[in-house]
Amino acid sequence: MIQRPYMSIWDVVQNHTLQDISPDSPEAVVQIQPQKISFSLKPRETKIIKFSYRPAKNYPLDLYYLMDLTWSMKDDKETLVSLRDDLPILLKNLTDNFRLGFGSFAEKPIMPFISVDPRRLENPCAVEEEACEATYSYKHHLSLTNQVNEFIEKVNRSSVTANLDNAEAQLDALVQAITCDEQVGWSPHSRKIVILLSDGLMHTAGDGKLGGASMKNDEECHLDKNGYYSVAGIYDYPSIAQVYRLLDKYKVNVIFAVTEDVKSHYDSLHELLRDYTYVAKLERDSSNILKLVKLGYEDIVSVVNFEDDSVAGPVKVKYLTDCGVKGGSIDEATRCTGVKYGMTLNYEAHVSLESCPEYKKSKQTITISESQLGQDSLTLEVEIQCGCDCEGDSQQGILLRCSPNSHLVCGVCRCNKGWSGPKCDCSIEDEAASAALSSQCREPNVTRAILCSGFGECVCGQCECDAGSNGRYCQCKACPKSRVNNVECGGIERGVCVCGECACVNGWSGDSCDCTESTDTCVAPGSDDVCSGHGECVCGQCKCFKADQGTAYSGAFCETCANCVNPLCANAEPCILCHLNSSCTDICTIGNVNYTVSERMNEAPNINDTTCILRQEENSLNCEYRYTYRAAGKSMIAMEMVIIAKECTQPTSAMIMTNALIIMMCVIAIGVIIILGVKSAQVVSDRRAYAKFMQEAQESRKNMQELNPLYKSPISEFRLPESYPRDRHDL
Repeated sequence: MIQRPYMSIWDVVQNHTLQDISPDSPEAVVQIQPQKISFSLKPRETKIIKFSYRPAKNYPLDLYYLMDLTWSMKDDKETLVSLRDDLPILLKNLTDNFRLGFGSFAEKPIMPFISVDPRRLENPCAVEEEACEATYSYKHHLSLTNQVNEFIEKVNRSSVTANLDNAEAQLDALVQAITCDEQVGWSPHSRKIVILLSDGLMHTAGDGKLGGASMKNDEECHLDKNGYYSVAGIYDYPSIAQVYRLLDKYKVNVIFAVTEDVKSHYDSLHELLRDYTYVAKLERDSSNILKLVKLGYEDIVSVVNFEDDSVAGPVKVKYLTDCGVKGGSIDEATRCTGVKYGMTLNYEAHVSLESCPEYKKSKQTITISESQLGQDSLTLEVEIQCGCDCEGDSQQGILLRCSPNSHLVCGVCRCNKGWSGPKCDCSIEDEAASAALSSQCREPNVTRAILCSGFGECVCGQCECDAGSNGRYCQCKACPKSRVNNVECGGIERGVCVCGECACVNGWSGDSCDCTESTDTCVAPGSDDVCSGHGECVCGQCKCFKADQGTAYSGAFCETCANCVNPLCANAEPCILCHLNSSCTDICTIGNVNYTVSERMNEAPNINDTTCILRQEENSLNCEYRYTYRAAGKSMIAMEMVIIAKECTQPTSAMIMTNALIIMMCVIAIGVIIILGVKSAQVVSDRRAYAKFMQEAQESRKNMQELNPLYKSPISEFRLPESYPRDRHDL
C-alpha cells in the first residue's frame, strides 16, 4: 500500500502587536510577537520561526528588601529609614509601577549558632547591654505594596537581633521569600527583584546538621501567622543548586548588596548564579543603597536571554539574533546585553527534527520565553509527522506476503507464537526444539558450556554477540581499537584480529597494531639524525633523553632544551622574514626543505606545536613575533609554520639611556685611541731624529772633526815676533 505524505502545516494562531504598559490595563502588555504558532515537521526538516522582542516601558517592578538585622547592621537599618524621601523618587525614575516589600533574617535559633544561656536566648544583645529580639532565621514584615511610608514604618519598627558567628541564614530567608508568593504578594506580571543587604558570610547545605537540622531543605514555604520561618531548626540550609532552581522557576533576580570584606564570597556565589544575580559593594552604613538599587536594576533589565523546554522531546531549537542592532548581522546567540527600552530585538528560532523517535505521528509543545521574566512567551505546537496510518493486517491491496508461521502487522511480518527467527522458521514451541536450537549456541568440548559463552544471545541457533565479544560462540573478546583511527587492530593494512588478539603485519606492533616501526616521522626536516640525536624513536614518536645539565630535551624531534638553541627555529627564520616582507610565494624553500607560513593571530598554540620567537625592529618599535611549527601532513611540504602573535613595544627610557651611554663611551674610547696613536707617532718620530743625530755625532768623531767646518771662533789670536823684547826691564 502507498500512503501519500502528510500535508505540511503552518498556522500563526496568535499574533498580537508589541505593546507597552497601559495605565488602564497593565496586564495587556505584549513584549514578544507572535505568541503562538502551529506547524509540522518531518524527519531531517528545519523550519525558521521569526519573532521579535521589545522590553516594555514602565514594566511593573516588585522590589523586596531582605535585610540582615543582626547587631552589626543596626546603623544600616537607620540609614534606610532616613531615605524615606529619596526612595520613591529613585523608583519613579526606574518605573512608574513599583511595589515594595520587607523581610529580615538572622540565624537558625539552634546551637552552635546562638548561645543557649537562658538570659541570652531571651535577649541575644545582653552583652551589649541593649535589648533586642530573640534570634530568628527569617521574618516576613511587609507584603508588597506601593505605599512607601508603610514600608519605611515597617523598617523603622523592626528590631535587630544577634548570633554568635559571622555567617547568617541568607539562603534560608531567600528560599522563603521566593516560595512564599502568597504571603509576599509576588505579581504574575512583574519583574521580581530581591535586594539582600548583609555584612556577613552565608551558611549553605550541610551546616545545619551541626545543630541538628538534618533534613534536606524541601524548597517549600513555612511561615507561621507572625511571619516567622517556623521550621528553621528542622530543615537544613538550602544548597546553591536548590536556590538556582527556585530562581529559575519563579523568575526572581537577586541583588547582593554586601560590604567589602565579604564581597569576594558573594562574587564566587554570583559565578554559580550568574543568570539571576548581581553583586555590589555596600558602604558600612548603607549610605549608597539607593545607588546600588539603581545600578543593579539597570544591569538586570539590560540583559535579555531566551530559553525553551525542548530538551524533553526530539525537536531541537537553535537561536540567531541581531540583539537590536539595526542593519547588524544575525549571529547564533540566545543572550543579548546592553538592551534598552524601545529596542526591538529580532530573533530566528531554527526548529529541526533530525530523526523520528518512533514511527507514528506525535506532537510536542515548546515554550520559548525570556529567562528573567517568563510571563510573555512564544508557544510552538509541533506536529511530528512520522510513520504511516496503518490498521494491522486488515489493510487491503498489500502485495507483501509473509512466510508461513507469521502474519502481517502494519507492513511488517511478525512471527506467530512458538516461532522465532528472521524468517519465523525456528520452532520454540516444545522443549526439545528449543533445546536443539540452544545446543547450537554452546561451544563444543567445553565443560558446562553456557549459551554464547555468556556474552551474547542465542537467536534461532545462532549467537548474537554483545559489544566487545565475537566468534561463533562469542568466546573471543573483541580486539582493541587503534587510538589513531579507532579501527580494530588499526585496519587490515596494519593487522587482523585473531580471537581477541591483534596479529600485526610487518612494520607494525603493539596491542592494537598502532605502533609503527618506521623512524621516518622521527627525523626532523633538513636533518638525517633520528630524534636529532637526543632521543629514541618509539612508535613513530621521539622519546627524548636528558641534557647534560639535567634538563630534558623536548620538541617533536627532541631538537631543543631549556639551555639550547632550537635549530628548527633558526632554520625557519628566513621564511618568516620572507613572509613578513611579502616577498615569497606560498612555499618557502631553504636548502631542500619546503616550508609554508600562515597567520592565525591570537590563536592558542596546539599542545603538539613548538613555539619560536623572532625579534626585529619595525618603525622604531621593538617587535616580537611568536610562531609555531609542526611537521606537515602534505606531500612536498616538510614544515608548517603559523604566526600566532605579534607584540610591539616602544624602547624604554632605560634602553635609550643605556644606548646613549654606550655611544658616549665608544666616542670617548675612540678619541683616547686616536690621541694615543698621535702621541705614539710623535714619540717614535723624536726617537728616530735623536738616533740620527747621535749617529752623525759618532761619525764626526771618527773623522776627528770636533768642530763644524763652517764654525768661526769669536776669539782672535795675535803672536809677537820672536825679536820683540818680552822683558821691559831690558829696555
